[in-house]
Amino acid sequence: MTTFEVAAAPIFDKKDHDRLVQMRRAAADNRGAPYFTLVFPGAELGLAEFTRHVTAAAKLVKRIKFVLRSAVVVPDPQVRSYHVFLVPDEGFGAIIRLYERLHAGALKPCLRAELAYIPHLTVASHRDPDSARRNAAALNAEAFAIPGRIEELEILRIEGEVIRRAATVPLASAGLFG
Repeated sequence: MTTFEVAAAPIFDKKDHDRLVQMRRAAADNRGAPYFTLVFPGAELGLAEFTRHVTAAAKLVKRIKFVLRSAVVVPDPQVRSYHVFLVPDEGFGAIIRLYERLHAGALKPCLRAELAYIPHLTVASHRDPDSARRNAAALNAEAFAIPGRIEELEILRIEGEVIRRAATVPLASAGLFG
């Protein structure tokens, strides 16, 4: 069965990007670049209709600038793990508004109403909460600030274990001075 989800692969400077990839590789067993998942699978739509809805939702949303400054631990009972998320202080509200806009209408079935949505990049996963808390505390002790921006959304096609980019949807330009 083919399903679709929406992610935003932020743009970072090279040093921050490489650091995030290294963190994910070391503690989350993930070799990929960091991303915000905005829509999980759940809508029974074809690619063309799914893309139309994402495009309509995104066309009035300006590009989002954010700064990651905090690490939080979030339990995931589904996989019996504790994830360490980096969350944005700046840009948090803009990402939440984009998330809400995407889940209106045809993509409402993708909404996970039982879970609060926290814009985040997963940088670690641990089986026990103490390890996750130590990891988050070590990050928070650094007083880090990782700026980034979201300029486009990626529609991902999921077929079993295979995930491929099916389309990209740009966000609106912020204009000459933004």
